[in-house]
Amino acid sequence: MPAEEAVETVNPMKPRTVIFTGGSLTVTPVVRDDDYVIAADSGYDHARSHGIAVDLLIGDLDSISPEGLEDARQRGVPIERFPRDKDASDLELALHIAHDAEASEVTVYGGEAGRVDHLIAIALSLTAAEWNDLTITWHTGTGSLHPVLDVRPLVFDADPGTVVSIIPVGPASGVTTTGLRWQLDDAQLVRGTTHGISNIVDTAPCTIAVSDGALLVVIGTQQEQP
Repeated sequence: MPAEEAVETVNPMKPRTVIFTGGSLTVTPVVRDDDYVIAADSGYDHARSHGIAVDLLIGDLDSISPEGLEDARQRGVPIERFPRDKDASDLELALHIAHDAEASEVTVYGGEAGRVDHLIAIALSLTAAEWNDLTITWHTGTGSLHPVLDVRPLVFDADPGTVVSIIPVGPASGVTTTGLRWQLDDAQLVRGTTHGISNIVDTAPCTIAVSDGALLVVIGTQQEQP
């Protein structure tokens, strides 16, 4: 897929990549000085509205505002433009860049509203085996989403009462948790089950692991009401 410009897309070995994507953004992004920041299409508008400098703008650029695109050009932001008829979402393109640059952590902001097919496809794409080396967190307005694969358990701190949902992506076996009110011990979760929905944090830190398969874990922002 030809790019709009010949740009160097591999970041300078920074451990964390922050990706802004399209859709709504209802949380305040947190970006460190040593982060590499990628804007996927209209994600540039989100970064711009929060005064966050972007290191790379990527995508088919069909949803970024004209003002945002002009701002990126004036600031000299490297732009890699892809055809609209492409085989990957703009977010997936950004993940490939982070992976090729050997980032160890990726944080995603945006993409919380709009077409439901995009929402589902993006969430499922985060569990792809090719991202085994990446610790991915997608921040949404109601919590954070974490893909959990058999190569790496999820370890997190959360206040007691925080709602945690565990969603299998296909069959998942050996699902084991610690720190949650309703523990799972070497459990099997089949596709389509809601068995793992609405668990509650009892004590932190918590862990969620799977020995075979993949999970999507959503850690809520709201605590359980008494």
